[in-house]
Amino acid sequence: MNARLPLRPLPYALAATLFLGTLVPSLSGCFSPIDTLGVETLVSNQEEKQKDDQLEDDRIEDKHPAYDAALTVVDHYGECEVTLNKSGSVAKLDILPFEGDLEPLDGKLFATRAEALDQLGGVWDVTSIPSMEVVNGAAKHANDAVYARVELTLEEGLPGALVGKREVLTRLAAALRAARDEATVAQRAHVDQALVFIAAALGYADVALSETLPSELVAAAETVQADFERDPGNARPMGFYAGDAALESIFKQDRLLQNQGGDALGSQLGMFVAMAVVLEADAELAEAYERVLATYRGLTNPYVAYPPTALFDAVDGLASLDALDAVREAFVATHPERFPCPEAYPYLAVLPASASKDSRFYNANFCDTPPPSDTSFIDLLIAAIRDGSLDLSPDPDSGWYDYQLHALETLLLPDRGPESDHLLLTASYKKKLLDTFKSIITQTRETHAKQLQKGGAATAAPAPTFEVSPRFPVEPFPTYYLRTARAYRFVATWLDGVLGGEATGQLLSDARHETIAQALGGLERRFYGLYALSAQSVGLDPATSLLEDELDAEALTTAMDEARSWLDGWTADEDVVADSRVIVPVAADPFAAEVIYWAVIGVKAVRAKAEYVAGFEPEVVDAGWCDFTGYASADYALLVEDQVEVRLRANAAPPTRDELRALCDQHAGDRDAIVQALEAL
Repeated sequence: MNARLPLRPLPYALAATLFLGTLVPSLSGCFSPIDTLGVETLVSNQEEKQKDDQLEDDRIEDKHPAYDAALTVVDHYGECEVTLNKSGSVAKLDILPFEGDLEPLDGKLFATRAEALDQLGGVWDVTSIPSMEVVNGAAKHANDAVYARVELTLEEGLPGALVGKREVLTRLAAALRAARDEATVAQRAHVDQALVFIAAALGYADVALSETLPSELVAAAETVQADFERDPGNARPMGFYAGDAALESIFKQDRLLQNQGGDALGSQLGMFVAMAVVLEADAELAEAYERVLATYRGLTNPYVAYPPTALFDAVDGLASLDALDAVREAFVATHPERFPCPEAYPYLAVLPASASKDSRFYNANFCDTPPPSDTSFIDLLIAAIRDGSLDLSPDPDSGWYDYQLHALETLLLPDRGPESDHLLLTASYKKKLLDTFKSIITQTRETHAKQLQKGGAATAAPAPTFEVSPRFPVEPFPTYYLRTARAYRFVATWLDGVLGGEATGQLLSDARHETIAQALGGLERRFYGLYALSAQSVGLDPATSLLEDELDAEALTTAMDEARSWLDGWTADEDVVADSRVIVPVAADPFAAEVIYWAVIGVKAVRAKAEYVAGFEPEVVDAGWCDFTGYASADYALLVEDQVEVRLRANAAPPTRDELRALCDQHAGDRDAIVQALEAL
């Protein structure tokens, strides 16, 4: 099925739809400040967390599952179909070493999940279920494909339905060129600066400079491009953009328009005022431009800088170019710095980069003080999330990336999910969840790399016997799957609003012949289904955590059926077995002239043991003709990813996926050698 679930809008999706009715939202107050912990406090907190009880085994005394006599599920143990009530159960999850023939697998690094599955297959009597890393990895390709198709559709536009980004920029350049004829000599200098900047960006979109500029300005635009290209950390396409000519062009065009490092309130203010003047004079062009801005606000997150349209209240025609000090004063009075980090981000940009909670956390703590060389940023980030100083809950203006991060929060704070009373986690399993968080946040951020600032018949034979063991169709963290489903629902609603149905009906840029809407709808249903199946497997009623009118019974059944279908063949899913190794920049350390990168460098297999805690076993409601003999443990094999944090020279070009994977292959299986080779780039 490709149709979207017949759902009424969730509260946040409804808010997005209402917001999109205007397409020109108020941009002030989008970012509430994060309390600065201070580096010493952060490091001290991290050290204390290594000593405290946060990675100790859960205590059964803290678990309070609520028994519900009506909440039953059916599991199969061999030929026995057994009705169980798991509502009062608690399953203990632990990570143990491999044994026997598979002992060499402990810590072994594989290039892909296909290699790991091949090693697991047929050697050890263990059930492989999708880990959260696998579920995320299977969606990663679609995430990239959706984002890529949105990029291409937004760039080219759709006749009669959507004005493309290239046309918006071309029309903006034409309006600026027309304004030159009305401007005084002094005003024209600012108009020309704006025209040169837009033309330089369009040059990456195969619009020749000579088509946009008078001949005397071509050299200036070439200089803008040359200066931009001298910073490979900003200009070099990465992630899914690298290797595709059209996407590489969009990457460079948009990165230039992000105005990274630009002096927006100083030497560039005149050019942004000139853009604001011509946009204010052309309501149709301004609306088309705002639609482009609105797309990225929801597709990734709200912006770190203000667009030229934010200057409307401070400008009044070309005469404003003669009073830039007054414009600056009026603008700053009503538009405070949105992403505080002195001199690190532009105040204004044509296509601003997006904010994120992880980047904001970095800026709140390391703008003025270098990160300690003996600490890991991701570990500090995790510590802040776990102690509550960094809240990943989406804000009213949050985009898709914030919703994706919120889904990951449950891996660090598993006690906050309703499944917590049904799962007794050991310290080693909690460590596995920390590693899962690290790999999935890396994969997630890499998608946004450009936009983020980083029965049987009766028988006379004896009745079969069975033991009840924990049965999980997928790694049992339903809160993660539910929040991820809502993230897909949010971005689908957003894109429908800003681009329209014709645009979201565009085919993805791969061989699947799916549209944007079909891909997002399919993933939404899959994750809702995985949520429901996972909730049932630990003894929860899926309906209790759904928001009012979120899914009706029919829609939930549809989602569960689609999830079961995927689970039946997940080991052969081409997205599961694909190469998941990626690298993405996260933050800059100007004090050390380095850039912090997160990288996934390979796949490992781990053995998870699940067993019911004595006194908290599920109730056997109906065993049919089979004889119940007791409870047993179950072993599961989980495929996880190895994530590392490395530091590269600030002037080093960001490695592409192909370059990272070639380097990893060169040092196959040697984690330390891979890290050393990366940091030597």
